[in-house]
Amino acid sequence: MSNFFDDQDFESIDFTLQSFKKGEYDNCTFTDCNFENLHVSNTSFLECTFIDCNLTNVKFGGTTLNQVIFDSCKLLGADFSVCQPFMLDIRFRESILQLANFTQLPLKGTSFTSCQVTEVDFTSADLSQATFTGSTLSKTIFDNTNLTKADFIGAIDFTIDTTNNNMKGAIFSKDNLEGLVTHLQLNLK
Repeated sequence: MSNFFDDQDFESIDFTLQSFKKGEYDNCTFTDCNFENLHVSNTSFLECTFIDCNLTNVKFGGTTLNQVIFDSCKLLGADFSVCQPFMLDIRFRESILQLANFTQLPLKGTSFTSCQVTEVDFTSADLSQATFTGSTLSKTIFDNTNLTKADFIGAIDFTIDTTNNNMKGAIFSKDNLEGLVTHLQLNLK
């Protein structure tokens, strides 16, 4: 990678109209930027923050995301499964993740705080010690997923089959247990 950006702020840039330079971004902040349908493949983002950005259908092939925060971002159709798994460390806050893909990724300790996580695929991902505090998990897929000690306090609208996911020590509110027994076809009253 020839381009190196350190401690820079990128604000209100539409990268669909202006060229995005691939390279290494260290400790950079992107605010109100548009990355829709953009290829950021083989780019490194280290200790970066994305605020109010549109990352709809962004292409992450081979991208490094280490200590990256997505705050109030739109990530529709984002395929994180093709990111570099080594040192992958991402956090989401008040973001919209719809039709996103996290299959087979090491996401231990990842936080999804007050997010809309809709039709997201976590098949075979390691979400041990992850937090979903205050998030809506409508139609999200947990299949052969490691949810050991994951925190679902305040999470709603989820369905998790307890027979094909590792859930040892996972934390749930007493009032949100319905999503754990849906596969049993019980009548809860």
